[in-house]
Amino acid sequence: MTVYNNVLSQVKNLTFSDKLRLLEELKTLVNISREAEEDSETLTTEELAASEAAWQDYLAGRDRGISSQELKQRLFGEKRG
Repeated sequence: MTVYNNVLSQVKNLTFSDKLRLLEELKTLVNISREAEEDSETLTTEELAASEAAWQDYLAGRDRGISSQELKQRLFGEKRG
């Protein structure tokens, strides 16, 4: 039996109130959607996953980021001197 099936089996034995409590905890863990504080933009699950993956790559040294020149190019769409 996989871990998933084991957990699912255990969840089925919970009381209704415990199931609701677990659901709230899982929502927090999974971050189904979260509002960005700066502009109240709702982020999709895919955007959150991509952001988390990029952050983990950065922390692990697999992504060194981009230069300020490249960032300006991406943001403003032009080469700046």
